[in-house]
Amino acid sequence: MTASTEPAPPPKNLVLACDLQAPGTEAAARAVLRRLSANDRERIARLGRSADRTRSVMARWLALQAASQLLGTTWTGIRLGRRRHGPPYVVAQPHLSVSMAHSGRYAVAAVALGGRVGVDVERIARVDTLPDSAFLTPVEIAALPPARQRGESRAMLWALKEAATKLTGEGLRAGVRRVGFHWRGGTRELGAARTPYTAGEFTVCRLPGGYVCAVGVSAGTPPPAPLLLAVGHRPLPERERSDFSMHPVFDDPAQGNSDPEPDGTTGGDDPTTAHQAQPDRAETEPHIWLSVD
Repeated sequence: MTASTEPAPPPKNLVLACDLQAPGTEAAARAVLRRLSANDRERIARLGRSADRTRSVMARWLALQAASQLLGTTWTGIRLGRRRHGPPYVVAQPHLSVSMAHSGRYAVAAVALGGRVGVDVERIARVDTLPDSAFLTPVEIAALPPARQRGESRAMLWALKEAATKLTGEGLRAGVRRVGFHWRGGTRELGAARTPYTAGEFTVCRLPGGYVCAVGVSAGTPPPAPLLLAVGHRPLPERERSDFSMHPVFDDPAQGNSDPEPDGTTGGDDPTTAHQAQPDRAETEPHIWLSVD
């Protein structure tokens, strides 16, 4: 008898995003929170700002939705775990890789079947507060475009670096200045990029409102942009399978960069949940250094 020579199934990658300013997001987050594991609820409850709790809940929901799409099962039957000082994972599904991120008005999640994945989303204005020397290599600094496009290019590089360190599982302790990127074909336009830090393919795109989103995969091809999961104007249905629509999300150059923060939670919530109405506390450090998922 000979061993089976059937080829392994091709890798699959799915990246989902949620606009947290969409009507119904707070109600959806409260409904999702009740369906998360006790460990997830405890982790979310420790976050000091109500807006961060909402972002974290929705990022987990996106990860569960993406995993359910690739596995062909219901999202409520899937559980997320977290390795100590490491990335999240899907319990009892070692062939799946998952990555989550959130910043300002967006939460994103990526899941890969047959490879590793890393994702990041960043508000361009947040990266503007960091000096070049804090995260860029000398080669990257020398290659930055003129001042008018400089802010976006710097944010793109930050997002790519964080996606890469999430893909390897090292996270920001890897040291972002070790992670140098170059654009494929030598162009500075949005699109494909590579890094000697790790094998894989990376893409970066604009999101409406002055954001960029980067994703990297160790196998297969990353999508050019995440799919926007529309929450709608009503609470998340209690039935297990989601019927929300998905469509690509790209930035519209005609839109401005105004970006009000989500308005947090509404009053009247169950005080035992993580979404108690309370004032948001100001961040004491730049959000990107905290990298709370």
